Amino acid sequence: MALMWKDKWKSIQSKFDTCTKECLIAYRSDEKCKDSIEAVISDIWNLRDWLKEDPSVRIPDQDILKFIDTPEAYNIRACGDVEMVSKHFIAKNPKYQNAELVWEGNHNHPSGYPIVFKVIIREKEIPENATIYEDAWELGRRAIEEWRVFLTKHRLI
Repeated sequence: MALMWKDKWKSIQSKFDTCTKECLIAYRSDEKCKDSIEAVISDIWNLRDWLKEDPSVRIPDQDILKFIDTPEAYNIRACGDVEMVSKHFIAKNPKYQNAELVWEGNHNHPSGYPIVFKVIIREKEIPENATIYEDAWELGRRAIEEWRVFLTKHRLI
């Protein structure tokens, strides 16, 4: 049986649970945390393709792409920027050259949780105005919530 978008959505939830453990509550190593963050960010970004390709989804492709370009999908786009750099090492599109997953290594953050990696997104037009996610895990959490709102609005979940 072919995998459907719902399988990818469940996988995102599972990978995010693992990411929460690896980066926050049962931290083992920087490498485990980074691998976990990258897996979540990749799947969050690629969910749009799963939605477009799954015949059970009755949302026109252009509506999915239009959503991705709205302020309501800001964190999803940030995941896409980080994913493109991670996937291609050097992105040819200048838009993606300004996204990075950065080792923070703060294991004594005042929140009581470690912040091992942060994400920095620099806007192409104003590179000195960077969006800094203090915690890469938080970027994933926000992007998953954006997808949840979209999927709920379209009565998919």
